[in-house]
Amino acid sequence: MPDRSPFAELERLVAAGRLRLVYVLGVPRSNTTVVCRLLGERLDGAVYEPAMPNSVNPRRHYARTILAAHHAARAGAGDRPVVLAIKDLDGFVTDELFEFVLSAAEHLVFTIRDPLLQHASLSRQFVTEFSPLHRIRSTMRYPIEQTFFLWQLLEWLPRYWRLARAELGGSLNPLRAAVAGFNYSSWRAQAAHLERARAKFEPRRITIFDAGLMRLFPDETNTELEAIAATYASVEAGPPSAEIPGHTRMRAESHWAEEARAGGEIKPLTPNALTTLGDPAADAFARRVAATLYPQYLASFFDPLHRQRTAVRGKPVGAEIPGALGTLMEADSADDATRRLGEVQPAA
Repeated sequence: MPDRSPFAELERLVAAGRLRLVYVLGVPRSNTTVVCRLLGERLDGAVYEPAMPNSVNPRRHYARTILAAHHAARAGAGDRPVVLAIKDLDGFVTDELFEFVLSAAEHLVFTIRDPLLQHASLSRQFVTEFSPLHRIRSTMRYPIEQTFFLWQLLEWLPRYWRLARAELGGSLNPLRAAVAGFNYSSWRAQAAHLERARAKFEPRRITIFDAGLMRLFPDETNTELEAIAATYASVEAGPPSAEIPGHTRMRAESHWAEEARAGGEIKPLTPNALTTLGDPAADAFARRVAATLYPQYLASFFDPLHRQRTAVRGKPVGAEIPGALGTLMEADSADDATRRLGEVQPAA
């Protein structure tokens, strides 16, 4: 008998050309949500984080979430394929799921961000996300999903702690180590995913975006997003975009979704984008983590697939440049940036 599981149905739709995907993969806090939303508005819809492990069967949950978006967009699509933008965090995409992504995606967008600002932002998010009050509220509203998410998280925590200890050594605050370990897992997964994508896709089908450059040059970034969407969108008018959350944090009524989708566009840089944690110990820890991630960030920033960097180079900047971004914009290569910075670490 044919496999009638949701994942098999998803694979059949892709194989038959009825479903096409533009996939956004990023490290956490690197503007993945707004990039996915802007692409989804230009395509048939957006799906947010279906790979989040918040179900007894994450693979089934992943497929059902994408199928729900396909179903929502199908009515207005007529005979043409449905084209969806999908956003996931690299740290949650397993090898098995990435095999599907490689087989199904028309285009891959990878997002990066200066590790100091990125890790500080992730730490602030975790402080809120795992506060007792927020946990109680989330569990009361979505008890099944939150129970399975906690179960999956407890399985992943030892790996996160090991990753943090291997990079940083010594005795670490358990919560800070867990956040750092998740971040290491995300950056390493992104490097592996980019390498595998490069081996299969033509360069024109892979794009790297830097979140800092997005904020400094929102018009140029929107132009690039328009070009990506125009390549894969149908010439026919499509239905209103469907937005499907992969978990409760991305549902329309949640604080995170409201923050990520506010304004419907990439926001220009503001002075508070330079703010880190405000706590000396936490800031010092964020700098330690960022210093170990900086070589990979430089490699991605100067990757030829990061066409955004080339497009904005030499353009005047109308706002204060966060971290070491100004130096990177002037440098010719990762080695040149390292020399200019003095050390392979983010500038204060």
